[in-house]
Amino acid sequence: MTPSDSNSPPAPKLSDARTPILIVDDNPQFASVLRKILEGVFHYTNITTVDSVNKAFSLINAAPHQFRILFVDYRFPSGENGVQLLQRLSSAGFLKGKAAFLITSEPNLDNFKQSMAAGVVGVVAKPFDREDLRRQLEKAERILLSENIDSF
Repeated sequence: MTPSDSNSPPAPKLSDARTPILIVDDNPQFASVLRKILEGVFHYTNITTVDSVNKAFSLINAAPHQFRILFVDYRFPSGENGVQLLQRLSSAGFLKGKAAFLITSEPNLDNFKQSMAAGVVGVVAKPFDREDLRRQLEKAERILLSENIDSF
């Protein structure tokens, strides 16, 4: 723990309705469905949606602590993919203290391995399943909590 870490207030739980979330998906229908589930089922109130990898990186680069939960689509028309964004964010140190999820309609072992290596806490399959999202968010909460526990 660095000295500046000890002066900052503890981060709110991921289950806090005010937790800032960023959805990165070029498909407005999928982004809308995910947003509606997050708002309606989990009662989140602070959700931002962008449709490109570059917009997402710019937002996070400008305010690294703005978002606590990231949902990043795997495939984008630009040729970039969500794993590349997550790798850039991880390399810049922007995933620390965040729960990042890869969302994909093509869940497979390769994109799972790539995303885990980039610092993702889970892969969420499209179409979205509420119970799977609940399990993923609960798992992310446990992971972030364990990262914040000081060893003795």
